[in-house]
Amino acid sequence: MLRHRAMLISAGAAALLLLGATAAPAHAGYGAVAYDQTTGAFGVSQNEPNAARANELALKKCGSSECRVHAVEPRGCGALAKSENDKAWGGADRDGLEEAKRDAIEHCQSHTGTGHCNVVASACNK
Repeated sequence: MLRHRAMLISAGAAALLLLGATAAPAHAGYGAVAYDQTTGAFGVSQNEPNAARANELALKKCGSSECRVHAVEPRGCGALAKSENDKAWGGADRDGLEEAKRDAIEHCQSHTGTGHCNVVASACNK
């Protein structure tokens, strides 16, 4: 009986330790990319404590009342590509930086008729 009780207490203690280890949220920064399609202005934020702060900073850095913000997932990477000849642009939010850059360029290229797209901003959140 004592042995059974000791096993239950040990199992309960192990369960509490496991719950305590998984209950704390992992730190994940928030980021955003803001872009004004008319002027080409943009702003980027990364590793901010919450999405609202990330959006606010990206919009502030963009500096135009026409900037529109696009959130970047926590622990994700974002990229913005622009055409050198017209107002085409493309953005991407992916798990990896190279993937985000590649997809932003591809998205931009699908919207331009005369230009070549290049990444102008990219960042990853922790």
